[in-house]
Amino acid sequence: MPSTDTTANTVSNTGKRVVVIGTGIGGVGIAARLSTLGYSVTVVEKNDFAGGRCSLIHKDGFRFDQGPSMLLMPFTFEEIYRDLDVKIEDYLDIKKCETNYKIHFSDNDSITLSSDMAAMNRELERIEKGSFKGFLNFMIEAKYNHDTSFSMMMKFPVTLELMPNFAFLNARWELFTLQNAIAGYKLKVLSSLWGRVSAHFKSDKLRKAFTFQSMYMGMSPYDAPGSYSLLSYSEVADGISYPIGGFNKVITTLETIAKSRGATFKYSCPVKTINIHAETKMSTGVTLESGETINADIVVCNQDLVTAYNTLLPSSPYAQTLRAKNQTCSTISFYWGLKRKLPADNFHGHNVFLAQDYKPSFDSIFQNHTLPNIPSFYIHVPSRIDPSCAPDGGETLVVLVPTGILIDGTSEETVEKLTNRARDFVIKTIQARIPGCMDFENWIASETINTPFTWEKKFGLWKGSALGLSHEIMQVIYMRPSMRHAEYGNCFFVGASTHPGTGVPVVLCGTKILENEIVQIDKLGKGFAHQKIFGVVGYEQGVTATILVAFLAILVAIVRVAVGPASISSFYI
Repeated sequence: MPSTDTTANTVSNTGKRVVVIGTGIGGVGIAARLSTLGYSVTVVEKNDFAGGRCSLIHKDGFRFDQGPSMLLMPFTFEEIYRDLDVKIEDYLDIKKCETNYKIHFSDNDSITLSSDMAAMNRELERIEKGSFKGFLNFMIEAKYNHDTSFSMMMKFPVTLELMPNFAFLNARWELFTLQNAIAGYKLKVLSSLWGRVSAHFKSDKLRKAFTFQSMYMGMSPYDAPGSYSLLSYSEVADGISYPIGGFNKVITTLETIAKSRGATFKYSCPVKTINIHAETKMSTGVTLESGETINADIVVCNQDLVTAYNTLLPSSPYAQTLRAKNQTCSTISFYWGLKRKLPADNFHGHNVFLAQDYKPSFDSIFQNHTLPNIPSFYIHVPSRIDPSCAPDGGETLVVLVPTGILIDGTSEETVEKLTNRARDFVIKTIQARIPGCMDFENWIASETINTPFTWEKKFGLWKGSALGLSHEIMQVIYMRPSMRHAEYGNCFFVGASTHPGTGVPVVLCGTKILENEIVQIDKLGKGFAHQKIFGVVGYEQGVTATILVAFLAILVAIVRVAVGPASISSFYI
């Protein structure tokens, strides 16, 4: 397990008022962290329920996870509860799935992947002789990617105002060392995930089986960097788990902890604007759609970042730039309550149906922004591990069909036609390819549907993108939107589209990074207004500071070679 330890925070009873916009995992996570440190936290949520994409649907006696369904990288969950000085087992009942998932191929063949090495050996060798050795080599590479990526992510420079603190910076400059340059090369960030997997497997089926995971991050495996094999490593090393009661349990338990430390939560309170003082360039709080104003010393926005810049904040060139950045895909999601059980042998807790025309299906989603002619899809059957989500004798299904985001001119009628086509395709595929399911459509007793328009309207996701900004190489690390607004120094962001990135485990890490950022700025005692660097502040500061840090990093590297790391550390201190 990679270490994500950072300097302990000791701020207490600060009295500073914090407004958090949104109750996604980032919002409730940072609310719990800051309230624990003594900040006065108020959380406002537009909907009448908590969780954003981690919310639940209750209908006809069935319970559905609206978004995330796989608990990966459990150490990130354990860490936030540990940081809050509680035991995770006192709040969550996490069950490990017996298998990770069953993958169905178009020729009616299938493979079951798990964290059981003996079972993996049998399954892989059945598909491709000698492939288990390739799998082990792939796991060595994937483990390196996993551990190194998390280590580098948590060392990411915090904020520009901390740059003059050289002792603090020394740790941050580790990002620029020769060691990390080599690490970047070994992470295969310039290779695609498909390319890296293809180097270890000859079988097209196994190549598909170890690349579709890029869709956890809403990306095509032909575009995703090779380093994202870390997802496969997590599945094999830790397995896939599920919190009993649904993913929303993570949200509600963190909310409970935050409330116990003094935080206040307000529901059905959509935010109209983040208020900015014209002279100080500082946020003074938020104004709700109701007209109520909530004053604050710090604002943390957990709403989709692109939407926030374009709807809650004053117009800016950067907001326009964000609109042009590449997004992750959207989904058409079906929430089906069945009046009978599915065949146990053919449906596991997690099931993936992969299209024969694999690359063309991704091209349809990411280049043409539409539903593939023959789409891949994923089915989650949570009632297999948590019977409480379905009535006796019934079954709960969540079906995700990846599709393109909304583009200019996309109509409700067009999306409705795509939704009907996706529904028809999924049902016909199940009835034709899964023994004992010929009458499947008649088993559906309850149905709810989310489309790209639903994601956009209900959750404020830009263009209906399910997972925020894409993680292509030009939209990560320094090139990903900062957690701190470049002009308004007390306005921060947390969530999928800011650093470090998308996915529940990664956003949980983001709450720790943001906590440290806020606390470190607070400790300087200079307030939250941006300090001038070489006479500039705002967006120009980012360019100036990047050039400065790059120059100093090169200088540090030269001195390191000359006198050694120990000497350079003592020089700073």
